[in-house]
Amino acid sequence: MRAQINKVTIDLVQQDILTLEVEGIVNQTDTALNLPPAFLVKVGSTVADECRRIGRCDVGSAVVTSGGKLNFQKIIHTVGPRWGEGSERGKLASAVWECLRLAEAHHLKSLAIPALSTGTHGYPLENCAKTMLSQLIDFTFEHLKSLRTLIVSLDNDVALEVFQREFDEQLQQLRQTGEGKVRV
Repeated sequence: MRAQINKVTIDLVQQDILTLEVEGIVNQTDTALNLPPAFLVKVGSTVADECRRIGRCDVGSAVVTSGGKLNFQKIIHTVGPRWGEGSERGKLASAVWECLRLAEAHHLKSLAIPALSTGTHGYPLENCAKTMLSQLIDFTFEHLKSLRTLIVSLDNDVALEVFQREFDEQLQQLRQTGEGKVRV
């Protein structure tokens, strides 16, 4: 599902984030910026070295490294909340906003982001979709100079369906209120 809101295209896809043709991707990490072994093999030691130099990233925040051996200009590493730790929705919203802010600050034209904090972090998929899509849509109202494409990369049919349903609801609300320019 794809829609253009203001000057930004938001696209929901079921595809491995590492195979997308974008300038930057979002990687969910922990506060120590540890990279999963399989991801580390693909990005290379340069990104791991950059993460070690940065040192830490708080929950709800994000940092940027190079794309390493991958075909991306930048990798934005973010720490999403674990379900049950408190203030999860605010922390998730902050993580998404920080990723978008950093993408714009680094002049990226396109960014792919996964469904943050779902899976091992236990964040409910429906709540994640509502929070993430709200932040993506709200960001299209900012004075953006670079960012024109946002891709939400989902890893299964259920996640894609949940995000599509929520995206459709939020697009309908935008049309009803007359806020922004929406094209589907």
